[in-house]
Parts: sequence; C-alpha cells; structure tokens
Amino acid sequence: MWDKLKQIKLGKWISLLFFLAVIYTLQYGGFKLYKWLTNEQSLPLTSLILTGHKEHVSEDAVRAILIAQKDKLNFFTLEISQIQEQLEALPWVYSASIRKRWPDTLKIHIVEQPIVAIWNDNKLLNRFGEIIDADPSTALFPLVALYGEDNATNDVLETYIKIKQLLKVNNFKIASLKSDKRQSTDVVLENGIGLRLGQEQKLDRIQRFLSVYPLIEKKYDISTINYVDLRYDTGFAIGWNEKN
Repeated sequence: MWDKLKQIKLGKWISLLFFLAVIYTLQYGGFKLYKWLTNEQSLPLTSLILTGHKEHVSEDAVRAILIAQKDKLNFFTLEISQIQEQLEALPWVYSASIRKRWPDTLKIHIVEQPIVAIWNDNKLLNRFGEIIDADPSTALFPLVALYGEDNATNDVLETYIKIKQLLKVNNFKIASLKSDKRQSTDVVLENGIGLRLGQEQKLDRIQRFLSVYPLIEKKYDISTINYVDLRYDTGFAIGWNEKN
C-alpha cells in the first residue's frame, strides 16, 4: 500500500514539474518571439510609397521624419500616430494617412493645404479660413492678398469670395482685399483701381461700380484713376493718381 502511495505522489510531482516546464517554455518562447517581432532588424520597414498631390512637400522631408524614428522602424512597433502628427505639422501638409503593407512597406498619402490667399503679407490662408504659417514665396502660383484681423479670417474670406464672384462676370480680378476692425472693406483690382466699399451693402456697391464702369472707362483714362469711392447712398467719387 505504501508503495502505491509513493507511486501516486511521484506521479503528481512529475505532472507538476512537466506543467511548470511547459509554462516556462511557453513564456520563454513568447518572450523570444516578442523580442524578434519588435527588433528593427527582424522586420524592418525598408520601402516607402509616397502618394498624393505633392507640389510643396518633398520626399526628403517625409524621409527625414522617418529617419528620426529609425529605432522604431519595425513593422509592429512603428508609432503611426506620432509620425502622422509630425507630418501634419509640416506647413504645407493638410492631412497625412499612413498604412503598413506586409512585410516591409510603409505607404503614406499626403494631402496638401488648399491655399487660396496670402494672409497679411507673411502667412497663407487655406480655403477653410485657417492661417498657415508658411512662407508666401514658397507658393508656386499667384495668390490674392488678403488683410485683416487673425480672428476674422472666415469673414474676410467669405467677403472676398462673394465679391470675386460678382466681379468675375465682367472679367475683373482682385489683387488684394483689406478688411479692418470695423469690417470696412477696400479692394484693389488687378488693373490698379481701388474700390472703397465701407462696412455695409458691399455687394450692392460692387454692382453699382460694374454698372458705371463702362461710362468711366469711356470718359477717363483708366490708368489715371487711383480709386473709386462707393461709400455713398447714391453716386460715387473718383480719386486720381498724383501727376509726376
């Protein structure tokens, strides 16, 4: 009987030791697998696919951000949110989406800022009325110059768009538009004529200008006109360029 009890106890110890050995083997194997998966040398990201309309964002600028993450350029440990945040901090980047493609490729899609204007001479403005801290000289296309308070960008942009649409009918283009704290608006056309619109009835005053412009053009030399003041209930006044 004692021999049977000893055999039972020995069997239990052997089972326990086997169980502990299995647990240790699984833990050790899991740890080794984790180390291998998170080691940059095991599954490094070696290929970059950069897509999107990229006139102002260079591949070198994107690579510089990735290089700064060189210790984390592993398929499983890459911090996508951090890289996305850094990319979207670039002045000309509106949004960046990042995808990983097994086993070694990173795909980044860039959407550039939809810039519509130069803002106060030293910054840019996108079509959502957001101020972009980018050098206006980096723009690859001509932009209208808008001026105003930084907390009134949407109002200035909305005014510009409405006036632009009215003037476009007669092929007038705006070179600059300025709105002050009182929301009084002055416009300068590409032909050099300034339009003083004031605070109210701005679109009506533009319509008045369009209706009288043919008469002004017929009677006067346009190059001698400095501005047309439309801040009257009826009529207008013309300011002349100084004679040299």
